[in-house]
Amino acid sequence: MDRRAYSGRNRPKKKVMRRSGKPAVLHCMIVPTEQETLLLPTSVMAEVIDFQKPRPTESAPPWLLGQVEWEGRQVPVFCFGALINGNDVGDISKRSKIMILKSLTDSARVPYLGLLMSGLPRPVQVKENDLQETGDEKKSLGVFSRIRFEEEDAIIPDMDRLAHLVTHATFGALPITQLD
Repeated sequence: MDRRAYSGRNRPKKKVMRRSGKPAVLHCMIVPTEQETLLLPTSVMAEVIDFQKPRPTESAPPWLLGQVEWEGRQVPVFCFGALINGNDVGDISKRSKIMILKSLTDSARVPYLGLLMSGLPRPVQVKENDLQETGDEKKSLGVFSRIRFEEEDAIIPDMDRLAHLVTHATFGALPITQLD
């Protein structure tokens, strides 16, 4: 059968193997937030900083806390749980942290995002069979997949969508990420 006839989802699944013949291992972080636990690849993480009160953004939705200064930049800070559940952020603990994430868009306006965390992330190594998809009946905005990992429910966020949502909420318009 001609492999070129397959497109996207119809393509047969292949195991990702390294040259050594061993399955690939992804280095990730389990990230605690007030309402949800996230699973993120370490490659999107820039730094974890102590919580500092963000400078509010005018006409922002409740999930966008405002902006903090980091490395000479203004970084918008958001609460993932409030964004996907449509509720208020609530009280922010003194133990809260902000994870600075690399934006996966080509937008020069928002190259980094700040994610409100309820504690410190922990590193994990994820192998092919470690994740069990649990489904997302709500089709939550900003969620790529809901999974079960090491007996814990977690969310793999849609980083591209999050960057667009945060940029739109911060500046009031969707960013141009590519010029034709």
